Amino acid sequence: MSLLTIEDQDFLLSSSDISVFADAFGARANSLSLIPSTATPADRQAIALSEFRLLDPEAQRRLMIALGVLRSPAKVGDLHHTIADESVSRAVLAWSASLPDFIVAVAGTTDPRRISLWSADSMSASVRKILAAESPLTDDEIGLKVSTQAAVVFVAAVDQLRAARLYSELNHSAPELLFSSAEIVARLKDSVSEDFRWPLTFVEKLLPRGLLGSLTASEIDAAMSELVTAGLIENVAAGRFEMSSLGRIVCDGIVHDVSKVALGVTAVADDGQLGRDVVLLIRSSFNLFMIAMAGQQGIIAAVNNDELDAVLHLSLQPARPATIVATAKDEPTVMPVPKAAAKPAPLWHFAEAGQTMGPVDEGVLRARLARGELPGDTLVWNPALSGWITAASAGLLTPPAVSPPLVPPLASRVCPRCALPLEPGLRFCTGCGAPLA
Repeated sequence: MSLLTIEDQDFLLSSSDISVFADAFGARANSLSLIPSTATPADRQAIALSEFRLLDPEAQRRLMIALGVLRSPAKVGDLHHTIADESVSRAVLAWSASLPDFIVAVAGTTDPRRISLWSADSMSASVRKILAAESPLTDDEIGLKVSTQAAVVFVAAVDQLRAARLYSELNHSAPELLFSSAEIVARLKDSVSEDFRWPLTFVEKLLPRGLLGSLTASEIDAAMSELVTAGLIENVAAGRFEMSSLGRIVCDGIVHDVSKVALGVTAVADDGQLGRDVVLLIRSSFNLFMIAMAGQQGIIAAVNNDELDAVLHLSLQPARPATIVATAKDEPTVMPVPKAAAKPAPLWHFAEAGQTMGPVDEGVLRARLARGELPGDTLVWNPALSGWITAASAGLLTPPAVSPPLVPPLASRVCPRCALPLEPGLRFCTGCGAPLA
């Protein structure tokens, strides 16, 4: 039975077989890895490699890039969307710092999973299509900065009113327009068990783990007071609240949504810690609303097309140029890229005839590329990279930079074939074996 299927340039693999291929390629995991490290049996890896060799070179390249990025991403995310509460889609995303124009997506929650490669522009266009962003939008001037807790509580209040509206339709009664802090507490704690299409449950999977259930009654009361100050809700009686006229615009748009997209992204912040940003975009008939949560800060706003473009550009931009390496614990260690420190050339792995070769010295790899034994689009990798890239992208087709000579030129000459620095008196290059004049 075949492990791998290709459909419209996408790869269809079971969750376990994704790990098999990644192990067969020798892809190393880091702390953000979306493919768990497993001890795949050698015979299983051999089957995977035999299927890999049957692919055309372009498919081989795409698959190695995709699994390399998924095994060692520099930035990861989750993308959920619904259309008319009928179509529901979920995917995980991975970015590579060395391949800034690639976003690898793994769609689905059951086998087989669909692995596809996107550019930031193509993914942004797909999100815009889901949100029908080209259709006319009402340009409401709504833009409120609140805390993350207040943003979450506001979504919970919207869900509470949606539940009351559905109850009234079933019982042919007037809907309850008031809500209390106690009802919000219950709504937050029960969010996991509700229908995935409800806004609170829809975004719950993307929030920091345990956030909804961990909010205390006092924190929810503080968030309610903050929403009153922001003008989204009103305190109409002891312990009872309702939406203000401004809040109703946002609430009605969310309740009667046409489509919605939730994007959660985990990346390395400036202080070296992992940060989680969540954006919920909801399209109603005439509005597009955004509820964003980053750290302790949140935003509730109506956005137009230009603002949507800016949000998507910020959310889908490439990862920061830093290397995340695996540690014994769950916390990642971030190693900033050195600015000017000299260090020995790394050992490289490369793909040849459908197999992962190496490690070899950089000079040896440069020599084989220079002789034409390996093409310029050969996939290469070393531990300093977060994923596989082409030899051309790695700069291995050009001679390495040589510092200005501090000794007579004879002592610092380089091999004319592979550009490896040579010691005086050598008759053959130690890198490629070429005879020297």
